[in-house]
Amino acid sequence: MMKERPAVTVCGCGSGGMAMAADISLMGCKTNLFEHPDFKENLDPIRENGGIVLSGNPCSGKTGLAKFNKITSDVEEAIEGIPLILINAPSMAVERFVEVLAPFLKEGQILLVTTGYWASLRSRKILEERGVLQKIVFAEEHIMPYLSRKIGPAQAHIYNFKRDIRMAAWPATKNATAYEIVKRVYPQMELSKNILENNFYPGNPSVHAQINLPKAEFFFERAREFRFYGEVSMCASKLSDAFDRERINVAAAFGCDVPLHHVWVNNAYGYLGENIYEIYGNVTCDHVKRWGNDAGNRRVLREDLCYFFVPMEQLAEVVGVEVPVTKAMIEILRIFTDFDYRANGITLKHLGMEHLHRDQIIDFVTHGVKR
Repeated sequence: MMKERPAVTVCGCGSGGMAMAADISLMGCKTNLFEHPDFKENLDPIRENGGIVLSGNPCSGKTGLAKFNKITSDVEEAIEGIPLILINAPSMAVERFVEVLAPFLKEGQILLVTTGYWASLRSRKILEERGVLQKIVFAEEHIMPYLSRKIGPAQAHIYNFKRDIRMAAWPATKNATAYEIVKRVYPQMELSKNILENNFYPGNPSVHAQINLPKAEFFFERAREFRFYGEVSMCASKLSDAFDRERINVAAAFGCDVPLHHVWVNNAYGYLGENIYEIYGNVTCDHVKRWGNDAGNRRVLREDLCYFFVPMEQLAEVVGVEVPVTKAMIEILRIFTDFDYRANGITLKHLGMEHLHRDQIIDFVTHGVKR
């Protein structure tokens, strides 16, 4: 199996990037760790330490010091001859990585964004302008494989890993090519029909806003550190279910089949429960052990609302599906957080789908052309 593992470059040295790079290295992959040149100082302690010390519950089943083939902020050095390049960064930082990678990408390389939020559509013009969009395979996951945290300059901890991860390429005609190599790193990976289905697959958007709203005063005014998932209320659970019904209805209108959030959590993490209150009410749940803070909470809200709620709202209009719960959450959180998610959100224009009707959108994500 180790001989079949591909060489991989992991881009980004945040909590997710460090955990991913360390785990993939411990799996037996030849692994390069790349950090954006603007943040190259993040690599210094990792070099000094001789790698990243990984603890917890990784996919590889291995912990300890993970060593790397290369630790670099030089793009050409990082990706030369590497078949699989993983971008692990918040949604708002993905384009910065794509911009520095684009001039050095070569024919046949696979570029996979590990937390999608429509990354392939948002960033495709950068690659198109460099003349490499048609030469590579551009894909995205619906969510990154780990619940993790950076616990030191050269230390990462994985609380849990996902047993159900989905991915899709743009266009979907390249799905099989991307999947063939990615599954050799993550055998639990499955293919979505297209990036529409992939983005509508459950993950982050079904929980963060929903947990915040019933306890808004606690999160936004009183608490600065908290065990976020330990604050799940029954009201939050009901709000999550209501949002899920809208998400599933919009997805179905585009011919996509996606499950309820709690069903996915049952499969992905092995947590038991018929709703998120039952799931996260279990004090032994790994999510409940994890601390958060105000800044991180507001960042994930911007990511979820700007990069999913707003485009979902617009896609719902295309197919005539009512989404009053989604609209209300966007508006109420705008008031509570003093941040205009719609004004800063990703629109169908950003995704290249403005003025397209349902069948044209499906054709675009499937074949990469507009008819």
